[in-house]
Amino acid sequence: MRAAGDRLAAARGTGPDHDAAPARRRGGGGLGGRRDAERGLPAARGVVDVVLTTPTPQQDRADDGTPVRDRTTTWLVVVVVLALAVRLVAVRHGLPHAYNADEELHFVPQATRAADGDWYSGYFENPSGLTYLLALVFRVALPGTDASMLLVEDPAVVYTVARLTVVLLGTATVLAVALAGRVAFGRTAGVWAAAFVGLSYLPVFYSHHALNDAPTLLPTALALAACLRLHDRGGTRLAALAGLAVGVAAGVKYLAAPMAVVVGLALLLRVVGGRQRLAPALRDLAAAAVACLAGLVALNPFMLVEVGKFWGDFSGQSAQAATVKLGQAGAAWAGYPVTLLWGFGVVPVVLAAAGLVVALRGDRGPDRGRALLLVTFPVLLYVLMSSQDRWFARWLLPAYPALAVLAGLGATRLTRVLRGALPGVVRPLAAALVAVVALGQPVVDVLRSDLLLTRTDTRTEALAWLVSHPEVGRVVVEPAVPGSYRRELRDAGLELRPVSRPFQSYELGLSAPLLDDYRAEGWCWLMVNAHQRDRGLAAGLPGAISYYRRLAEESEVAMSASPFAAGTEPTAFSYDFSFNYYPPAHHRPGPVVEVRRLDDCTEGTP
Repeated sequence: MRAAGDRLAAARGTGPDHDAAPARRRGGGGLGGRRDAERGLPAARGVVDVVLTTPTPQQDRADDGTPVRDRTTTWLVVVVVLALAVRLVAVRHGLPHAYNADEELHFVPQATRAADGDWYSGYFENPSGLTYLLALVFRVALPGTDASMLLVEDPAVVYTVARLTVVLLGTATVLAVALAGRVAFGRTAGVWAAAFVGLSYLPVFYSHHALNDAPTLLPTALALAACLRLHDRGGTRLAALAGLAVGVAAGVKYLAAPMAVVVGLALLLRVVGGRQRLAPALRDLAAAAVACLAGLVALNPFMLVEVGKFWGDFSGQSAQAATVKLGQAGAAWAGYPVTLLWGFGVVPVVLAAAGLVVALRGDRGPDRGRALLLVTFPVLLYVLMSSQDRWFARWLLPAYPALAVLAGLGATRLTRVLRGALPGVVRPLAAALVAVVALGQPVVDVLRSDLLLTRTDTRTEALAWLVSHPEVGRVVVEPAVPGSYRRELRDAGLELRPVSRPFQSYELGLSAPLLDDYRAEGWCWLMVNAHQRDRGLAAGLPGAISYYRRLAEESEVAMSASPFAAGTEPTAFSYDFSFNYYPPAHHRPGPVVEVRRLDDCTEGTP
């Protein structure tokens, strides 16, 4: 019955294949609720008018005679396989040590305790959605195992399972974005959207880590698709589904919560457009709100038990985001748009802007409504996050699915224009040309990043050197390595100088006379980590500047490891580039690491 309905909708040019179905007559209904069948463009229109017009139906067969539906399905499979492949490469990078501090401290440790039966994480700085999912995965993948103990004894196994889970969630996001693109602008746009989110730099990079950044995109994309359907069709069930998806997304990462506004906007547009009365719309909004809260609480049940603790941690996290990160430069309002140029891609950003213009300038109300739904969350997220003094490129990741759908529309329109402009013999190459231009930068960046992550981390090299040199008995290790790293040094017989918490204040406590204390106490070896050092120098802290200057003058470098390719200029410290290694100067992961020995120092306990 449903297939018959889809064929009827396609015949009207309004169903899920409206970018491929021939327009034969006027009619309403269908997935998009279109009132007019899609018509061919008048030949007199100029190229600009063609580009800025919403998609019209192509023939139901491509130039080589293949049905469009078959071709889009084939290409979607290709995109999904590629997206999975680039996420699987180097999935074990850095292990057994999780060098990303958030990966080490959040989610995985709590998930192992939950897998062992302790479901109360004790903190709410991050929601528990990913934590509980990983706990369930650990129970299935590591049956009969004390996961918490395994995390200490063999962390590589635990982190590999966690990262593979994130890889699968990131790959599923590609399908969810394809669905959102199909609901909005048809099958072809959906495939393009899938390619943009599946092969762009930041979504791929953070799929290599057991963090909640990449997994959040899956429920966010599903919420987007549900909102688009809700706008077109209406209905309490769709409203509840959209609300539930938003609640689940917020239950994975709080930053997805503003998607709730899109649900309300979808209903508002229906009321303003005369397609739904106010009372039923309010009923649907209430259903969405209840479902949203249900999804959030289902993944974070202890927020109802520990309301005070939840609010304290949540507000504390928000207050922390409102403070400048030590050594961070630039303003969020200017920095976030720039991150899109490398995190999403220059051409994809341009195509997203073009897609927005195409939809807004179209002569169909539903397309303009979809455009508003797609642009609302990215703009809202940008405004909210730009009001904070602390900012990171990954915090804008939840906006990527909507941007990918808009870019998918832009790529679809550009392909259509090229097909009309190219001579017949090369016309089938139009999509390939667009793919090369649009995906060239993201794919090259992703492949370079994957290759980089397969190489030895500078911190791993430094660890091997320290362990293999018995003359290093006592060492000052800056607090920029995971606990497992320090534990391995101790197991090798090295004595580490205690570092007081909070580690974030380490640079604030540095001063040149501290080196005299090291000598007096017999701490002659120091491991300097640029991730720690450079934030103090970038912040212009007088104590840190004098400390590192004197250290350079009064010590010798015994071992040095650099992440930068030979002959390249090292990049300045950045909370994005220094940790996600985007600049081409980065040849392998990690910071610059030096092991230094103080001059005129006698090792041993005074």
